[in-house]
Amino acid sequence: MSTSESARRVWRWFTLRENCAEDNTDLFARLATESPVVHMPGLWVVSRHDLVTKLSNHPAFTMVNPEFPAEVREANPDFTAFFARSMSVRAPEDHRRLRGVLAREFTGRAVERLRERITGIVDGLLAPLRDGAPFDFVTEIAVPLPSLVTAALLDLPEEDWPQIGVWARGLLAQLGKSFPGSAQHADPISVAGFRALRAYVAETVDARHGDGKDVVSQLNQAADAGLMSRDEVIDMVLLLFMTGVDTVTSGLTNALTCLLTRPGDWRRVQEDPARWAGPAWDESIRLLTPVTFGARVAAQDAHWGPLRFAAGDVVLLSFAAANLDPRRFEDPLTFRWDRNHSASLSFGHGAYFCLGAGLGGLQAELTLRRLAETGVTLTVPPGDLSWRPELTFNSPAELPVRLGRSPAAEVA
Repeated sequence: MSTSESARRVWRWFTLRENCAEDNTDLFARLATESPVVHMPGLWVVSRHDLVTKLSNHPAFTMVNPEFPAEVREANPDFTAFFARSMSVRAPEDHRRLRGVLAREFTGRAVERLRERITGIVDGLLAPLRDGAPFDFVTEIAVPLPSLVTAALLDLPEEDWPQIGVWARGLLAQLGKSFPGSAQHADPISVAGFRALRAYVAETVDARHGDGKDVVSQLNQAADAGLMSRDEVIDMVLLLFMTGVDTVTSGLTNALTCLLTRPGDWRRVQEDPARWAGPAWDESIRLLTPVTFGARVAAQDAHWGPLRFAAGDVVLLSFAAANLDPRRFEDPLTFRWDRNHSASLSFGHGAYFCLGAGLGGLQAELTLRRLAETGVTLTVPPGDLSWRPELTFNSPAELPVRLGRSPAAEVA
């Protein structure tokens, strides 16, 4: 337990929302060294790398089911009921069963099959921005890209993609209403909108039977084998519109921010995008981890060494701080190309490690490669960037840039 200044800062952050709308990398770095465990009544913040990884796998800790405010439950009961039974918050046994089915669709080989389609999506998003006019990278690229990739993953008709993007952003905005200070990129999905989306997914599921290789067909085959129910297939597809989407948005924004504020490292990517775009993504999101915390709840009294957790305690595992722990990463605040990222917690750890990490990495690699080829520069000083005012995500809310190689416009 710690009474250091970093512990007081995190207490003020959670209770008073103090300094939340800024880059909190310095706070995460200090937590890992000065305050690896902060305990408040009913709440723990754990930041040391080894503790975060151990508690991620501890059977006594399960995922936290978001507590939707009463007005959200009343306004959209269909959505809140769906999320409460989704794989993300299922009991461990059910989570493992459903995760085992879905994991087959996110192997390296399965993800790699999407390379050409993702390249086309990235090119389509960049095409109208090539006139050299400034634009917000978050709004124009980072927000729509993962939803469009999900539509491609599910092999949905391209004419439906604009509506699917609207639905996906509405789902995320609705979920975000359960988290304090969540920044919304869209209006929360309405009751009618959610019902229309569920009907669309149900129709798609019912039309995809047989030996098809697409994700929906594969999930149907798992249902036919008794591994899941039809309703679970529908809920799984609905969940795919949400899970990892905001993580990719935040991560891609962070990666570009990290690189454009380190001109030497960005030049390396530009010199050989095919070789360096992937490693640049890995190191950038270690330094600026998109998802700051993973929440768990103690299902029973538990202890780990001197730590004593009571049933019902919420434990926040700080992935952002653990990624800056000098016990695990030498000189953690320095961008280094020679790191082994196998210990990185940028996509979580353990039973709830993000299945879409490989797909997110491919989206980032292909986007950074295209940006390295075309050139991109910040149009504001880094110190003027505004950051998302949230506990869950640490990334710029906007990233004003311009395409093209223009040294005079580069700010670093």
